[in-house]
Amino acid sequence: MRRPIVAAMLVVILAGMAVAQEAPPASGLDALVASVYRALATLKGVADPGAPPPIARRTREEIRKGIDAQLARQYPPERLEAERKSLVAWGLIPAGYDLRTLLVSLLAEQLAAFYDPSTKSIVVGEGLGADEQAMALVHELVHGLQDTQISIEAFLPREAGRGDQLLARQALIEGEAVALTLDFLLRAQGKDFASLPVTESFRLPSVSAGAGPLFKEAPRFLRDLLLFPYQEGVGFMQQFRQRAPWTRLPDLYRDPPRSSSQIMHPAKFLVRREDPVIVRLPDLDALFAPAVPTAEDEMGEFGLGGVLGAHLGEAAGRAAALGWRGDRYRIWEDAQGRFGIVYLVAFETPALANGFARAYTTVMETRHPRIKGTGFPRAGAMLHWSDGGASFAIEHRGAEVLVLERVPSASVDRVRAAVWRSRTSAVSPPAGRIAA
Repeated sequence: MRRPIVAAMLVVILAGMAVAQEAPPASGLDALVASVYRALATLKGVADPGAPPPIARRTREEIRKGIDAQLARQYPPERLEAERKSLVAWGLIPAGYDLRTLLVSLLAEQLAAFYDPSTKSIVVGEGLGADEQAMALVHELVHGLQDTQISIEAFLPREAGRGDQLLARQALIEGEAVALTLDFLLRAQGKDFASLPVTESFRLPSVSAGAGPLFKEAPRFLRDLLLFPYQEGVGFMQQFRQRAPWTRLPDLYRDPPRSSSQIMHPAKFLVRREDPVIVRLPDLDALFAPAVPTAEDEMGEFGLGGVLGAHLGEAAGRAAALGWRGDRYRIWEDAQGRFGIVYLVAFETPALANGFARAYTTVMETRHPRIKGTGFPRAGAMLHWSDGGASFAIEHRGAEVLVLERVPSASVDRVRAAVWRSRTSAVSPPAGRIAA
């Protein structure tokens, strides 16, 4: 459990709740854990949860090594480097940023405890206060209970290129853990999680209440990314619980949300389901040579809002990403370390696509100051910029927008044609216009 979430949870629990101020001795911890584990299982309707996961106390350095090992299992060096280059290419972290070291240090700073699916055990940091230890243990016991039902490692996709789907699944897992922890605590007061009013309480900027210096100084997008599964996940889970009991939770894991958009807007999954459309890109490597491909993934509404927000401000960025339906990007790197990008995104309506195209015009010129004020329209709904031998373009067709950044000028029209030709729809979307 990450410490900022402890603060957010304490805010929504009524003041005065009795929590032991002294940590139980080791001899009494097993009995306490077993009791809490059974209570959580009863809340979920799990008749026979088995024994709770064993608890291991570790020093901060031991926790750091454990996090490093988990990260290495989940993200091999080449995949993490591709992630780093993607973040640099989109302007979300500085060039040369040591993402791996930052993530390990950041998580070691923030984690009060964590559940390790590979050993089926809970690791708790030494020196925690009683309140923090108790809250962290409840949260991680939920993960232990989850793992007996779904296998957390199997549930989270490992293959590259499914980043938004992975984020949605992480939000489901962490959202349940926060929600069930809250329900467990609220039941002691005669309340329950489902009856809480729908407010912004779960999206509190709780960084100042418990975050360490590394978290506060990390790039904004990384902070938001780490908090998303908790803050947005518990909001999604509240909407679910207002419609169904905990015993229906297995239905979510059998057929889970497939995008961050469905987590951020629960009605897109729980009321009128709106799964993301599939967007594929053709093979374009020959048109970018000698630059080499470095990454390909889906951005999702959350990621797109983060890119836009980094240059337009958070509120404007999130607004311009509304109506996202699906996307795909691919990134190439040249010998000078410059990145070329092809990004195709679909929206719910042509009007929303047009709004994004207009917003990204500002982003394009902010990200690449050398081209500012030099853009000119071309046939259809296309804006085009040039910088030496590189071309930049935004093209709007129907409910889709194609963004090209630093594409070889000699290849730009062939790249455009190949992308639009590859679209799976039988009828090509009509050309629109980037309206004012």
